[in-house]
Amino acid sequence: MYDESVVSVKTETFSGAAAKSPISQCIRTVLRRACVEKRLTIGLLPAIQYLSKNTNGALFCLTAAAPPGDSATHMQEVLLQAFCDENDIYVIKVDSENKLKRLLGFCKTPMDFSCILVHYPYADPFSDSQEIDLSILSEAEKDLIDHCDTNWGTQMPVIKLPEK
Repeated sequence: MYDESVVSVKTETFSGAAAKSPISQCIRTVLRRACVEKRLTIGLLPAIQYLSKNTNGALFCLTAAAPPGDSATHMQEVLLQAFCDENDIYVIKVDSENKLKRLLGFCKTPMDFSCILVHYPYADPFSDSQEIDLSILSEAEKDLIDHCDTNWGTQMPVIKLPEK
């Protein structure tokens, strides 16, 4: 029944670590850590307002698809994505706004979760350097950067988030 020439396909994973995890688990880890560290901007309009004042503060922009027929939101998302691309902010498309809410524990909150900005980890405020120290990024953040760099310049795949 099985053809010996068939090769099994690995799940899409990233990381040099021995225990690799799917990219959706990396997103979950990054979001939860950033939430605890208060490094998130949640909502499409708050994200746009934040980026209009601070183009260098965001590391990732996670977006969920606009509901069908909502052309105004879709146009804002397209413009936000173009802005992020121009300013080297990694854009990650996910499959569900509701899953983003659940991942962060905001199931009953009537907020807009169609867009979430993840800010860079806070640097030493007493340092004179204007450069962002990438060594303070978590392994999950580095894995997401690798994923985004791998897909840079192509149609970014929509990431299916875990149900819980």
